[in-house]
Amino acid sequence: MNALWTKYLPGIIREWLEGRPQLQKAIGNTGWLLFDRVLRMVIGVTVGAWVARYLGPTLFGELAYIIAFIAFFQVIAGLEADGFIVRDIARNHGDTAVILGTSLRLRIISGIICWLAAIALMYLFHSDDRQLCLLAVIVGAMLVFQASDTVDLWFESQSQSKRTVLAKLVSYLFSNGIRVCLLLIKAPLIAFAGVICLESAALAVALFVAYRRFPTDGRWQADIAQAKKLLHLCWPFVATGVMITAYMRIDQIMLKEMLGEKELGIYAAALALVQAWNIIPGTLVASLAPFVARKKSRGEAEYQDALVILFRFFAIVAFVGAGLTAVVSPWIVELLYGSEFRSSAVVLSVLVFVIVFVFQGMAQTLWVVNNNVRIANLVATFLAALVSIIANLFLIRKFGIMGAVYSYLLAQGASVMLFPCLFRRDLFSLYKRAFLGLGSGK
Repeated sequence: MNALWTKYLPGIIREWLEGRPQLQKAIGNTGWLLFDRVLRMVIGVTVGAWVARYLGPTLFGELAYIIAFIAFFQVIAGLEADGFIVRDIARNHGDTAVILGTSLRLRIISGIICWLAAIALMYLFHSDDRQLCLLAVIVGAMLVFQASDTVDLWFESQSQSKRTVLAKLVSYLFSNGIRVCLLLIKAPLIAFAGVICLESAALAVALFVAYRRFPTDGRWQADIAQAKKLLHLCWPFVATGVMITAYMRIDQIMLKEMLGEKELGIYAAALALVQAWNIIPGTLVASLAPFVARKKSRGEAEYQDALVILFRFFAIVAFVGAGLTAVVSPWIVELLYGSEFRSSAVVLSVLVFVIVFVFQGMAQTLWVVNNNVRIANLVATFLAALVSIIANLFLIRKFGIMGAVYSYLLAQGASVMLFPCLFRRDLFSLYKRAFLGLGSGK
């Protein structure tokens, strides 16, 4: 039986999907996820640009700085265990309540610890800047609320993401509605920081409401053995996540420390537009994770064929998107941010090509999880973080803001392509098949 949405497709595609219920389910789930995230991206970019216009480069740079700082703790608090949780639920459906319950409690505890650590470190290094310390207290509270993302993994594993789309969208509209009100009443910077925390709290409530309508079979409960297993599996990914955050965020921190808040604001405005592209690979990977896991269980050949197709498809979409964005960057920046951010257009026209590596990195996570190559991935990411820090240190001094752009591209390329392929010949073989047509395959 075909899903209802297939009747709107062309006949040839509808016939091809006939008798493939699992594929229909995966495509339908991806559609819901993409609709949600595209709509949120449009709202986020629009309102975010308005906030940037209102605050100006300097204050916007200060807000970007605190967000980049909290991001390091956000990785640790989240445990970086999403792929394992979805995989384990797909393989052991009877243990769903224990898997989710253990994950939720671990994330709550880690969120509280990370929040307190972030506050302590900010006071340690910036005790003379009371506003910056207060921003860390307010924005850092989101680390506790993000534990609710565990609920979303339950829907993800069941290809039921449509059940959370409306609730998540309502919470997102609520928080952005508050941002608009703050803009209209000309609120101070600290109020906009408060909305970041409020948004996380609203999302937690929305996910709880959605879960009550589609709960698991049993009540969630924690298990010490499951907790140890999860921590053992995810610690390399947490370390990797910290390293990834280092080479993705250290440029902003170093820009602020070396050139000041205004230059960071110019850079952050362009970066926000580049990161809007992340919804595409993020959505596809989230929806395809159970599908790839099943391919792995059926056989190595079938699994590798699927990865080759994914790598190739992700590369094509990224190059097309980056090229189009680079061409229209002056008009986009002028329209969204205004004349104060005009220099962001040059930054955007070069920085946007980082999405080529971002798309491949997202696709590569499916290979990492299913091949259990955590240590090699950790080493590669650690080396990329070192590349980022060293490159930013020298290139920002020489080229200013563009030095941070070059460093960002260099670090992403090293992390996603250079070091992983040097350490893992099997991954290199997959890329040869995907982009050169070389190697084994059907």
